[in-house]
Amino acid sequence: MAGVTDVAALVSSLEKHLGDPFDPDMPLSFASALEHDEREAYPHLPLAALHAWSTQDFSVPPDAGGRAIDLQDTLVLVTQVARRDAATAMAMCTTSLAYMPIWVAGTPAQRRHYGQRVLGGAKMCWGLTEGAHGSDVLANEMSARKVDGGYLVTGRKWLIGNGTLADHLVLFARTDDRGGPGGFSILVVDRASVPPDQIQPLPKQRLHGVRGVDTSGFELTGCFVPASGLIGAEGHGLEIMLKASHPIRVMVTALAQGGADTALRLAMDFAMTRTLFGKRVFDLPVSRRALVGCFADLLITEVVATCAARSLQVVPEQSSVFSAVAKHLVPFTLSRTVDELSTVLGARHYLRDHHRFGVFQKILRDLPIAGFADGNSLVNLKNIALRLDTLPQPTGSSRARLLFDWDADLPEYRPDAAQPFHRGGDEVLQALDQVRSWASDERLVQLGSLFAERLASLKGSPGQSAESFSSAEQYTVVHAAAACIGHAIHSGGWLNGTPLGGELPLLLCLERLWQRFEPYRRFTTPSDIDTGAEILLTLHSSGKSFGYRQFPLSTWDSP
Repeated sequence: MAGVTDVAALVSSLEKHLGDPFDPDMPLSFASALEHDEREAYPHLPLAALHAWSTQDFSVPPDAGGRAIDLQDTLVLVTQVARRDAATAMAMCTTSLAYMPIWVAGTPAQRRHYGQRVLGGAKMCWGLTEGAHGSDVLANEMSARKVDGGYLVTGRKWLIGNGTLADHLVLFARTDDRGGPGGFSILVVDRASVPPDQIQPLPKQRLHGVRGVDTSGFELTGCFVPASGLIGAEGHGLEIMLKASHPIRVMVTALAQGGADTALRLAMDFAMTRTLFGKRVFDLPVSRRALVGCFADLLITEVVATCAARSLQVVPEQSSVFSAVAKHLVPFTLSRTVDELSTVLGARHYLRDHHRFGVFQKILRDLPIAGFADGNSLVNLKNIALRLDTLPQPTGSSRARLLFDWDADLPEYRPDAAQPFHRGGDEVLQALDQVRSWASDERLVQLGSLFAERLASLKGSPGQSAESFSSAEQYTVVHAAAACIGHAIHSGGWLNGTPLGGELPLLLCLERLWQRFEPYRRFTTPSDIDTGAEILLTLHSSGKSFGYRQFPLSTWDSP
Protein backbone atom coordinates (compact mmCIF):
# COMPACT_ATOMS: atom_id res chain seq x y z
CA MET A 1 0.00 0.00 0.00
CA ALA A 2 1.13 3.55 -0.69
CA GLY A 3 2.04 5.90 2.12
CA VAL A 4 -0.69 8.22 3.43
CA THR A 5 -0.47 11.98 3.13
CA ASP A 6 -2.31 14.24 5.58
CA VAL A 7 -3.94 16.31 2.87
CA ALA A 8 -5.82 18.51 5.35
CA ALA A 9 -2.51 19.52 6.91
CA LEU A 10 -1.09 20.22 3.45
CA VAL A 11 -4.01 22.45 2.54
CA SER A 12 -3.74 24.29 5.85
CA SER A 13 -0.03 24.86 5.31
CA LEU A 14 -0.52 26.07 1.73
CA GLU A 15 -3.36 28.41 2.73
CA LYS A 16 -1.29 29.88 5.54
CA HIS A 17 1.62 30.38 3.14
CA LEU A 18 -0.54 32.11 0.51
CA GLY A 19 -2.44 34.29 2.99
CA ASP A 20 -5.66 36.26 2.59
CA PRO A 21 -6.69 36.33 -1.09
CA PHE A 22 -8.12 39.81 -0.58
CA ASP A 23 -4.82 41.20 0.71
CA PRO A 24 -3.27 42.86 -2.37
CA ASP A 25 0.22 42.45 -0.91
CA MET A 26 -0.01 38.65 -1.10
CA PRO A 27 1.65 37.15 -4.21
CA LEU A 28 -1.40 35.05 -5.10
CA SER A 29 -4.13 37.54 -4.20
CA PHE A 30 -7.18 38.29 -6.29
CA ALA A 31 -5.72 41.73 -6.99
CA SER A 32 -2.58 40.11 -8.35
CA ALA A 33 -4.61 37.71 -10.50
CA LEU A 34 -6.66 40.56 -11.97
CA GLU A 35 -3.58 42.66 -12.60
CA HIS A 36 -1.79 39.83 -14.41
CA ASP A 37 -4.94 39.18 -16.41
CA GLU A 38 -5.28 42.79 -17.52
CA ARG A 39 -1.64 42.88 -18.65
CA GLU A 40 -1.80 39.35 -20.08
CA ALA A 41 1.36 38.79 -18.05
CA TYR A 42 2.82 35.43 -17.10
CA PRO A 43 2.48 34.86 -13.30
CA HIS A 44 6.19 34.62 -12.46
CA LEU A 45 5.87 35.93 -8.88
CA PRO A 46 2.81 33.83 -7.92
CA LEU A 47 4.59 30.75 -9.27
CA ALA A 48 7.70 31.62 -7.28
CA ALA A 49 5.55 31.75 -4.13
CA LEU A 50 4.15 28.30 -4.92
CA HIS A 51 7.63 26.97 -5.63
CA ALA A 52 8.80 28.29 -2.25
CA TRP A 53 6.09 26.12 -0.66
CA SER A 54 7.17 23.17 -2.89
CA THR A 55 3.96 22.53 -4.82
CA GLN A 56 6.17 21.00 -7.53
CA ASP A 57 7.02 18.12 -5.18
CA PHE A 58 3.51 16.74 -5.73
CA SER A 59 4.04 16.20 -9.46
CA VAL A 60 7.06 13.95 -9.12
CA PRO A 61 6.98 10.37 -7.77
CA PRO A 62 8.93 9.42 -4.62
CA ASP A 63 11.41 7.26 -6.55
CA ALA A 64 12.40 10.42 -8.47
CA GLY A 65 12.66 12.56 -5.34
CA GLY A 66 9.11 13.92 -5.17
CA ARG A 67 6.06 13.47 -2.92
CA ALA A 68 3.35 12.46 -5.41
CA ILE A 69 1.98 9.42 -3.59
CA ASP A 70 -1.78 9.65 -4.18
CA LEU A 71 -2.93 11.67 -7.18
CA GLN A 72 -6.09 12.75 -5.38
CA ASP A 73 -3.86 14.87 -3.12
CA THR A 74 -2.30 16.60 -6.12
CA LEU A 75 -5.83 17.23 -7.42
CA VAL A 76 -6.72 18.93 -4.13
CA LEU A 77 -3.65 21.16 -4.21
CA VAL A 78 -4.24 22.27 -7.80
CA THR A 79 -7.86 23.04 -6.85
CA GLN A 80 -6.64 25.19 -3.95
CA VAL A 81 -4.48 27.26 -6.28
CA ALA A 82 -7.30 27.54 -8.84
CA ARG A 83 -9.55 28.98 -6.13
CA ARG A 84 -7.32 32.05 -6.33
CA ASP A 85 -6.37 32.08 -10.01
CA ALA A 86 -6.95 29.50 -12.73
CA ALA A 87 -4.18 31.01 -14.87
CA THR A 88 -1.58 30.49 -12.16
CA ALA A 89 -2.90 26.98 -11.49
CA MET A 90 -2.71 26.18 -15.20
CA ALA A 91 0.82 27.56 -15.50
CA MET A 92 1.83 25.55 -12.41
CA CYS A 93 0.43 22.21 -13.58
CA THR A 94 1.52 22.55 -17.23
CA THR A 95 4.99 21.33 -16.24
CA SER A 96 3.67 18.45 -14.14
CA LEU A 97 1.37 17.32 -16.96
CA ALA A 98 4.25 17.46 -19.46
CA TYR A 99 6.25 15.25 -17.10
CA MET A 100 3.55 12.54 -17.18
CA PRO A 101 4.77 10.75 -20.37
CA ILE A 102 8.19 10.46 -18.72
CA TRP A 103 6.59 9.11 -15.54
CA VAL A 104 4.57 6.63 -17.61
CA ALA A 105 7.35 5.19 -19.77
CA GLY A 106 10.71 6.71 -18.87
CA THR A 107 13.56 4.66 -17.45
CA PRO A 108 14.27 5.13 -13.73
CA ALA A 109 17.21 7.35 -14.72
CA GLN A 110 15.01 9.49 -17.00
CA ARG A 111 12.26 9.80 -14.39
CA ARG A 112 14.78 10.88 -11.80
CA HIS A 113 16.74 13.25 -14.07
CA TYR A 114 13.69 15.15 -15.30
CA GLY A 115 11.97 14.82 -11.93
CA GLN A 116 14.92 16.59 -10.32
CA ARG A 117 14.67 19.28 -12.99
CA VAL A 118 10.99 19.81 -12.16
CA LEU A 119 11.75 19.94 -8.44
CA GLY A 120 14.40 22.54 -9.15
CA GLY A 121 11.96 24.82 -10.96
CA ALA A 122 12.54 23.92 -14.61
CA LYS A 123 9.55 24.31 -16.92
CA MET A 124 8.36 21.66 -19.36
CA CYS A 125 5.82 21.61 -22.17
CA TRP A 126 3.81 18.79 -23.73
CA GLY A 127 4.29 19.16 -27.48
CA LEU A 128 1.29 17.24 -28.74
CA THR A 129 -0.96 19.45 -30.86
CA GLU A 130 -0.34 20.89 -34.31
CA GLY A 131 -2.33 23.72 -35.86
CA ALA A 132 -3.41 21.79 -38.96
CA HIS A 133 -4.61 18.69 -37.11
CA GLY A 134 -5.92 19.59 -33.63
CA SER A 135 -7.28 16.50 -31.89
CA ASP A 136 -6.43 14.22 -34.83
CA VAL A 137 -3.01 13.36 -33.42
CA LEU A 138 -2.37 10.49 -35.84
CA ALA A 139 -2.30 13.08 -38.62
CA ASN A 140 0.52 14.98 -36.89
CA GLU A 141 3.43 15.82 -39.18
CA MET A 142 6.35 16.64 -36.88
CA SER A 143 8.94 14.06 -37.92
CA ALA A 144 11.86 12.49 -36.08
CA ARG A 145 14.20 10.89 -38.61
CA LYS A 146 16.60 8.36 -37.17
CA VAL A 147 20.32 9.12 -37.61
CA ASP A 148 23.50 7.90 -35.94
CA GLY A 149 23.19 8.48 -32.20
CA GLY A 150 19.65 9.88 -32.23
CA TYR A 151 17.02 11.69 -34.28
CA LEU A 152 16.65 14.82 -36.39
CA VAL A 153 13.34 16.48 -35.55
CA THR A 154 11.52 18.85 -37.90
CA GLY A 155 8.05 20.36 -37.61
CA ARG A 156 5.74 22.72 -35.74
CA LYS A 157 3.84 22.39 -32.48
CA TRP A 158 1.08 24.92 -31.87
CA LEU A 159 -1.12 26.06 -28.96
CA ILE A 160 1.32 24.58 -26.48
CA GLY A 161 1.34 25.52 -22.81
CA ASN A 162 4.84 26.79 -21.88
CA GLY A 163 5.69 26.63 -25.58
CA THR A 164 8.05 29.61 -25.30
CA LEU A 165 9.18 29.34 -21.68
CA ALA A 166 9.81 25.59 -21.40
CA ASP A 167 13.31 24.36 -20.61
CA HIS A 168 12.38 20.88 -21.86
CA LEU A 169 10.09 20.03 -24.78
CA VAL A 170 8.32 16.66 -24.54
CA LEU A 171 7.36 15.81 -28.12
CA PHE A 172 4.90 13.47 -29.81
CA ALA A 173 6.68 12.96 -33.13
CA ARG A 174 6.34 10.76 -36.22
CA THR A 175 9.18 8.23 -36.34
CA ASP A 176 7.71 6.23 -39.21
CA ASP A 177 6.76 8.03 -42.43
CA ARG A 178 3.70 5.80 -42.74
CA GLY A 179 2.34 7.02 -39.40
CA GLY A 180 -0.44 4.91 -37.92
CA PRO A 181 -0.75 3.71 -34.30
CA GLY A 182 2.85 2.43 -34.30
CA GLY A 183 4.31 5.35 -36.18
CA PHE A 184 4.93 7.83 -33.35
CA SER A 185 7.36 8.14 -30.45
CA ILE A 186 8.00 10.39 -27.46
CA LEU A 187 11.19 12.46 -27.39
CA VAL A 188 12.49 15.06 -24.95
CA VAL A 189 14.41 18.07 -26.24
CA ASP A 190 16.56 20.02 -23.80
CA ARG A 191 16.10 23.52 -25.12
CA ALA A 192 19.44 24.84 -23.92
CA SER A 193 21.22 22.35 -26.19
CA VAL A 194 19.39 23.44 -29.35
CA PRO A 195 21.24 25.91 -31.64
CA PRO A 196 19.16 29.07 -32.22
CA ASP A 197 18.82 28.39 -35.94
CA GLN A 198 17.11 25.05 -35.22
CA ILE A 199 14.26 26.37 -33.04
CA GLN A 200 11.92 29.23 -33.79
CA PRO A 201 9.34 30.31 -31.19
CA LEU A 202 5.82 30.88 -32.46
CA PRO A 203 3.76 33.86 -31.24
CA LYS A 204 1.76 33.63 -28.04
CA GLN A 205 -1.93 33.14 -28.76
CA ARG A 206 -4.10 35.75 -27.06
CA LEU A 207 -6.87 34.00 -25.14
CA HIS A 208 -10.32 35.00 -23.93
CA GLY A 209 -9.53 33.73 -20.44
CA VAL A 210 -6.41 32.62 -18.51
CA ARG A 211 -4.76 35.46 -20.41
CA GLY A 212 -1.44 35.30 -18.57
CA VAL A 213 -0.44 31.76 -19.49
CA ASP A 214 2.18 31.07 -22.15
CA THR A 215 0.16 29.39 -24.89
CA SER A 216 2.36 29.53 -27.94
CA GLY A 217 4.47 26.99 -29.82
CA PHE A 218 7.69 26.42 -31.70
CA GLU A 219 9.12 25.20 -34.99
CA LEU A 220 12.07 22.82 -35.06
CA THR A 221 14.30 22.44 -38.12
CA GLY A 222 16.73 19.53 -38.18
CA CYS A 223 16.99 19.56 -34.38
CA PHE A 224 19.23 16.73 -33.16
CA VAL A 225 17.87 14.75 -30.22
CA PRO A 226 20.21 12.11 -28.79
CA ALA A 227 18.94 8.55 -28.39
CA SER A 228 18.88 9.16 -24.62
CA GLY A 229 15.98 11.55 -25.27
CA LEU A 230 13.68 8.73 -26.45
CA ILE A 231 11.02 7.92 -23.83
CA GLY A 232 9.89 4.32 -23.95
CA ALA A 233 10.28 2.22 -27.06
CA GLU A 234 10.26 3.68 -30.54
CA GLY A 235 6.80 3.43 -32.07
CA HIS A 236 5.06 3.36 -28.68
CA GLY A 237 4.25 7.08 -28.64
CA LEU A 238 0.49 6.67 -29.05
CA GLU A 239 0.26 4.15 -26.21
CA ILE A 240 2.33 6.38 -23.91
CA MET A 241 0.30 9.44 -24.86
CA LEU A 242 -2.98 7.66 -24.14
CA LYS A 243 -1.79 6.36 -20.76
CA ALA A 244 -0.48 9.80 -19.81
CA SER A 245 -3.78 11.39 -20.86
CA HIS A 246 -5.71 9.74 -18.02
CA PRO A 247 -4.11 11.67 -15.12
CA ILE A 248 -3.82 14.79 -17.31
CA ARG A 249 -7.59 14.82 -17.91
CA VAL A 250 -8.29 14.43 -14.21
CA MET A 251 -5.91 17.18 -13.12
CA VAL A 252 -7.32 19.68 -15.58
CA THR A 253 -10.73 19.39 -13.87
CA ALA A 254 -9.19 21.12 -10.83
CA LEU A 255 -9.12 24.40 -12.78
CA ALA A 256 -12.91 24.30 -13.01
CA GLN A 257 -13.46 23.07 -9.46
CA GLY A 258 -11.39 25.81 -7.88
CA GLY A 259 -12.94 28.58 -9.93
CA ALA A 260 -16.50 27.43 -9.28
CA ASP A 261 -15.87 27.23 -5.52
CA THR A 262 -14.76 30.87 -5.48
CA ALA A 263 -17.66 31.91 -7.72
CA LEU A 264 -20.13 30.34 -5.29
CA ARG A 265 -18.37 32.00 -2.35
CA LEU A 266 -18.58 35.42 -4.04
CA ALA A 267 -22.26 34.85 -4.85
CA MET A 268 -22.91 33.89 -1.22
CA ASP A 269 -21.15 37.04 0.00
CA PHE A 270 -23.49 39.06 -2.20
CA ALA A 271 -26.61 37.07 -1.33
CA MET A 272 -26.02 37.47 2.41
CA THR A 273 -25.56 41.27 2.30
CA ARG A 274 -27.71 42.49 -0.58
CA THR A 275 -31.35 43.38 0.17
CA LEU A 276 -34.07 43.24 -2.48
CA PHE A 277 -37.81 43.57 -1.98
CA GLY A 278 -37.26 43.81 1.76
CA LYS A 279 -35.33 40.54 2.02
CA ARG A 280 -31.76 39.37 1.71
CA VAL A 281 -31.11 37.81 -1.68
CA PHE A 282 -30.23 34.61 0.19
CA ASP A 283 -33.77 34.49 1.62
CA LEU A 284 -35.54 34.85 -1.73
CA PRO A 285 -36.81 31.35 -2.66
CA VAL A 286 -35.63 31.53 -6.28
CA SER A 287 -32.12 32.61 -5.26
CA ARG A 288 -31.95 30.08 -2.46
CA ARG A 289 -32.85 27.19 -4.75
CA ALA A 290 -30.30 28.38 -7.31
CA LEU A 291 -27.54 28.62 -4.71
CA VAL A 292 -28.32 25.17 -3.30
CA GLY A 293 -28.40 23.69 -6.81
CA CYS A 294 -25.01 25.22 -7.57
CA PHE A 295 -23.71 23.84 -4.27
CA ALA A 296 -24.91 20.38 -5.37
CA ASP A 297 -22.98 20.82 -8.62
CA LEU A 298 -19.77 21.34 -6.64
CA LEU A 299 -20.46 18.18 -4.61
CA ILE A 300 -21.17 16.16 -7.76
CA THR A 301 -18.03 17.27 -9.55
CA GLU A 302 -15.87 16.76 -6.48
CA VAL A 303 -17.07 13.14 -6.30
CA VAL A 304 -16.60 12.50 -10.03
CA ALA A 305 -13.12 14.04 -10.15
CA THR A 306 -11.91 12.43 -6.92
CA CYS A 307 -13.16 8.99 -7.91
CA ALA A 308 -11.47 9.45 -11.29
CA ALA A 309 -8.22 10.30 -9.51
CA ARG A 310 -8.58 7.25 -7.27
CA SER A 311 -9.37 5.05 -10.30
CA LEU A 312 -5.84 5.68 -11.55
CA GLN A 313 -4.60 3.63 -8.61
CA VAL A 314 -7.55 1.33 -7.86
CA VAL A 315 -8.83 0.29 -11.30
CA PRO A 316 -6.19 1.47 -13.81
CA GLU A 317 -7.70 -0.78 -16.49
CA GLN A 318 -10.86 1.38 -16.27
CA SER A 319 -9.20 4.78 -15.84
CA SER A 320 -9.65 5.61 -19.52
CA VAL A 321 -13.40 5.94 -19.02
CA PHE A 322 -13.27 7.43 -15.50
CA SER A 323 -10.99 10.19 -16.73
CA ALA A 324 -13.01 10.80 -19.90
CA VAL A 325 -16.22 11.13 -17.87
CA ALA A 326 -14.56 13.57 -15.47
CA LYS A 327 -12.95 15.62 -18.25
CA HIS A 328 -16.30 16.10 -19.98
CA LEU A 329 -18.74 16.33 -17.10
CA VAL A 330 -16.84 18.49 -14.60
CA PRO A 331 -16.04 21.51 -16.84
CA PHE A 332 -19.40 21.28 -18.64
CA THR A 333 -21.32 21.19 -15.36
CA LEU A 334 -19.37 23.93 -13.64
CA SER A 335 -19.53 26.29 -16.62
CA ARG A 336 -23.31 26.06 -16.28
CA THR A 337 -22.96 26.52 -12.53
CA VAL A 338 -21.08 29.80 -12.85
CA ASP A 339 -23.55 30.99 -15.49
CA GLU A 340 -26.39 30.32 -13.05
CA LEU A 341 -24.56 32.13 -10.25
CA SER A 342 -24.25 35.15 -12.53
CA THR A 343 -28.05 35.45 -12.43
CA VAL A 344 -27.87 35.68 -8.63
CA LEU A 345 -25.34 38.52 -8.87
CA GLY A 346 -27.28 40.26 -11.63
CA ALA A 347 -25.55 43.13 -13.43
CA ARG A 348 -22.66 43.07 -10.96
CA HIS A 349 -21.27 39.86 -12.40
CA TYR A 350 -20.34 41.83 -15.52
CA LEU A 351 -18.22 44.43 -13.73
CA ARG A 352 -14.57 44.19 -14.57
CA ASP A 353 -12.78 46.53 -12.14
CA HIS A 354 -14.56 45.81 -8.84
CA HIS A 355 -12.27 43.92 -6.47
CA ARG A 356 -14.93 41.23 -5.97
CA PHE A 357 -17.06 41.17 -9.06
CA GLY A 358 -14.01 41.51 -11.28
CA VAL A 359 -12.85 38.19 -9.84
CA PHE A 360 -16.19 36.59 -10.70
CA GLN A 361 -16.05 37.97 -14.23
CA LYS A 362 -12.55 36.57 -14.63
CA ILE A 363 -13.70 33.13 -13.44
CA LEU A 364 -16.51 33.25 -16.00
CA ARG A 365 -13.88 33.67 -18.72
CA ASP A 366 -11.23 31.36 -17.26
CA LEU A 367 -13.28 28.30 -16.45
CA PRO A 368 -14.04 27.09 -20.02
CA ILE A 369 -10.32 26.36 -20.58
CA ALA A 370 -10.84 23.17 -18.54
CA GLY A 371 -13.31 21.96 -21.17
CA PHE A 372 -10.86 21.81 -24.05
CA ALA A 373 -7.33 21.89 -22.64
CA ASP A 374 -5.67 18.50 -23.21
CA GLY A 375 -8.66 16.93 -24.92
CA ASN A 376 -12.00 18.58 -25.66
CA SER A 377 -15.45 17.23 -24.88
CA LEU A 378 -15.94 15.54 -28.24
CA VAL A 379 -12.67 13.64 -27.87
CA ASN A 380 -13.73 12.35 -24.48
CA LEU A 381 -17.30 11.57 -25.52
CA LYS A 382 -15.94 9.64 -28.51
CA ASN A 383 -13.80 7.59 -26.14
CA ILE A 384 -16.96 6.65 -24.21
CA ALA A 385 -19.19 6.18 -27.27
CA LEU A 386 -16.86 3.65 -28.86
CA ARG A 387 -17.07 1.45 -25.75
CA LEU A 388 -20.63 2.04 -24.65
CA ASP A 389 -21.64 -1.58 -25.26
CA THR A 390 -19.12 -2.95 -22.75
CA LEU A 391 -19.35 -0.34 -19.99
CA PRO A 392 -22.48 -1.63 -18.19
CA GLN A 393 -21.08 -5.16 -17.93
CA PRO A 394 -20.52 -6.45 -14.36
CA THR A 395 -16.89 -6.15 -13.36
CA GLY A 396 -16.85 -8.94 -10.80
CA SER A 397 -14.64 -6.69 -8.68
CA SER A 398 -14.83 -5.80 -5.00
CA ARG A 399 -12.80 -2.61 -5.20
CA ALA A 400 -15.71 -0.17 -4.81
CA ARG A 401 -14.81 0.77 -1.23
CA LEU A 402 -11.34 1.86 -2.31
CA LEU A 403 -12.89 4.10 -4.96
CA PHE A 404 -15.58 5.66 -2.82
CA ASP A 405 -14.14 5.84 0.71
CA TRP A 406 -11.64 8.67 0.44
CA ASP A 407 -10.06 7.71 3.75
CA ALA A 408 -9.18 4.22 2.48
CA ASP A 409 -5.50 3.67 1.65
CA LEU A 410 -4.72 3.39 -2.05
CA PRO A 411 -2.40 0.99 -3.86
CA GLU A 412 0.77 2.50 -5.25
CA TYR A 413 0.29 4.50 -8.42
CA ARG A 414 1.70 2.60 -11.39
CA PRO A 415 0.97 4.62 -14.54
CA ASP A 416 2.23 1.80 -16.73
CA ALA A 417 -0.65 -0.37 -15.45
CA ALA A 418 -3.22 1.80 -17.22
CA GLN A 419 -4.75 0.49 -20.43
CA PRO A 420 -4.76 2.83 -23.44
CA PHE A 421 -8.33 1.77 -24.14
CA HIS A 422 -11.04 0.55 -21.78
CA ARG A 423 -11.36 -3.22 -21.42
CA GLY A 424 -14.94 -3.50 -20.17
CA GLY A 425 -17.05 -2.66 -17.13
CA ASP A 426 -17.41 0.43 -14.95
CA GLU A 427 -16.83 -0.10 -11.26
CA VAL A 428 -19.20 2.65 -10.13
CA LEU A 429 -22.36 1.33 -11.78
CA GLN A 430 -23.06 -1.35 -9.19
CA ALA A 431 -23.97 1.44 -6.76
CA LEU A 432 -27.20 2.04 -8.69
CA ASP A 433 -28.53 -1.27 -7.35
CA GLN A 434 -27.04 -0.85 -3.87
CA VAL A 435 -28.97 2.33 -3.09
CA ARG A 436 -32.15 0.26 -2.79
CA SER A 437 -30.90 -1.58 0.31
CA TRP A 438 -29.03 1.41 1.77
CA ALA A 439 -31.38 4.39 1.58
CA SER A 440 -34.27 5.03 3.95
CA ASP A 441 -35.63 7.84 1.76
CA GLU A 442 -37.82 6.36 -0.98
CA ARG A 443 -36.96 9.26 -3.26
CA LEU A 444 -33.37 8.03 -3.39
CA VAL A 445 -34.54 4.54 -4.30
CA GLN A 446 -36.75 6.01 -7.01
CA LEU A 447 -33.89 8.06 -8.43
CA GLY A 448 -31.57 5.06 -8.38
CA SER A 449 -34.13 3.13 -10.43
CA LEU A 450 -34.54 6.00 -12.88
CA PHE A 451 -30.81 6.19 -13.52
CA ALA A 452 -30.62 2.40 -13.90
CA GLU A 453 -33.42 2.52 -16.49
CA ARG A 454 -31.65 5.32 -18.33
CA LEU A 455 -28.45 3.26 -18.37
CA ALA A 456 -30.30 0.26 -19.84
CA SER A 457 -31.65 2.46 -22.62
CA LEU A 458 -28.11 3.40 -23.66
CA LYS A 459 -26.94 -0.13 -24.42
CA GLY A 460 -26.10 -0.98 -27.99
CA SER A 461 -25.25 2.56 -29.10
CA PRO A 462 -21.56 2.46 -29.97
CA GLY A 463 -19.99 4.25 -32.91
CA GLN A 464 -19.44 7.83 -34.07
CA SER A 465 -22.96 8.88 -35.05
CA ALA A 466 -24.52 11.97 -33.50
CA GLU A 467 -26.81 9.64 -31.56
CA SER A 468 -23.85 7.76 -30.07
CA PHE A 469 -22.34 11.03 -28.81
CA SER A 470 -25.69 11.89 -27.20
CA SER A 471 -25.74 8.48 -25.54
CA ALA A 472 -22.17 8.99 -24.32
CA GLU A 473 -23.10 12.32 -22.79
CA GLN A 474 -26.05 10.74 -21.01
CA TYR A 475 -23.72 7.99 -19.81
CA THR A 476 -21.51 10.57 -18.07
CA VAL A 477 -24.54 11.72 -16.09
CA VAL A 478 -25.46 8.17 -15.07
CA HIS A 479 -21.82 7.48 -14.09
CA ALA A 480 -21.85 10.65 -11.95
CA ALA A 481 -25.08 9.58 -10.23
CA ALA A 482 -23.68 6.13 -9.45
CA ALA A 483 -20.46 7.68 -8.13
CA CYS A 484 -22.44 9.97 -5.82
CA ILE A 485 -24.43 7.00 -4.53
CA GLY A 486 -21.34 4.86 -4.02
CA HIS A 487 -19.57 7.67 -2.21
CA ALA A 488 -22.54 8.19 0.11
CA ILE A 489 -22.70 4.48 0.91
CA HIS A 490 -19.00 3.93 1.53
CA SER A 491 -18.01 7.25 3.14
CA GLY A 492 -20.55 7.31 5.94
CA GLY A 493 -17.89 6.64 8.55
CA TRP A 494 -16.01 9.89 8.08
CA LEU A 495 -18.95 11.98 6.84
CA ASN A 496 -21.17 11.28 9.86
CA GLY A 497 -21.14 14.25 12.18
CA THR A 498 -20.08 16.66 9.44
CA PRO A 499 -22.44 19.16 7.78
CA LEU A 500 -22.66 16.83 4.80
CA GLY A 501 -23.50 13.63 6.64
CA GLY A 502 -26.84 11.94 6.02
CA GLU A 503 -28.97 11.38 2.93
CA LEU A 504 -30.00 14.93 2.01
CA PRO A 505 -26.77 15.89 0.17
CA LEU A 506 -27.16 12.80 -2.02
CA LEU A 507 -30.77 13.70 -2.75
CA LEU A 508 -29.73 17.20 -3.81
CA CYS A 509 -27.05 15.78 -6.09
CA LEU A 510 -29.25 13.13 -7.71
CA GLU A 511 -32.07 15.59 -8.33
CA ARG A 512 -29.63 18.01 -9.92
CA LEU A 513 -28.28 15.25 -12.18
CA TRP A 514 -31.70 13.94 -13.15
CA GLN A 515 -32.71 17.43 -14.19
CA ARG A 516 -30.24 17.04 -17.05
CA PHE A 517 -32.92 14.69 -18.47
CA GLU A 518 -36.06 16.35 -17.10
CA PRO A 519 -35.16 19.97 -16.26
CA TYR A 520 -38.36 20.84 -14.40
CA ARG A 521 -38.88 17.67 -12.39
CA ARG A 522 -38.29 18.06 -8.66
CA PHE A 523 -37.84 15.51 -5.93
CA THR A 524 -36.92 17.90 -3.12
CA THR A 525 -39.34 19.96 -1.05
CA PRO A 526 -38.92 23.61 0.01
CA SER A 527 -37.95 22.25 3.42
CA ASP A 528 -35.15 20.20 1.83
CA ILE A 529 -33.88 23.30 0.06
CA ASP A 530 -33.94 25.25 3.33
CA THR A 531 -31.89 22.52 5.01
CA GLY A 532 -29.44 22.47 2.12
CA ALA A 533 -29.18 26.26 2.35
CA GLU A 534 -28.32 25.99 6.03
CA ILE A 535 -25.51 23.54 5.23
CA LEU A 536 -24.23 25.93 2.58
CA LEU A 537 -24.46 28.84 5.00
CA THR A 538 -22.59 26.90 7.69
CA LEU A 539 -19.66 26.24 5.36
CA HIS A 540 -19.71 29.81 4.06
CA SER A 541 -19.79 31.46 7.48
CA SER A 542 -17.02 29.19 8.81
CA GLY A 543 -14.78 29.92 5.81
CA LYS A 544 -14.56 26.31 4.64
CA SER A 545 -14.45 24.91 1.12
CA PHE A 546 -17.74 23.86 -0.44
CA GLY A 547 -17.18 20.13 -0.63
CA TYR A 548 -17.44 16.83 1.18
CA ARG A 549 -13.94 17.52 2.48
CA GLN A 550 -14.27 20.89 4.15
CA PHE A 551 -10.86 22.55 4.21
CA PRO A 552 -10.51 25.80 6.20
CA LEU A 553 -9.50 28.58 3.85
CA SER A 554 -7.39 31.61 4.61
CA THR A 555 -9.12 34.75 5.81
CA TRP A 556 -12.07 35.57 3.60
CA ASP A 557 -13.17 39.08 4.50
CA SER A 558 -16.84 40.00 4.50
CA PRO A 559 -17.95 42.44 1.81
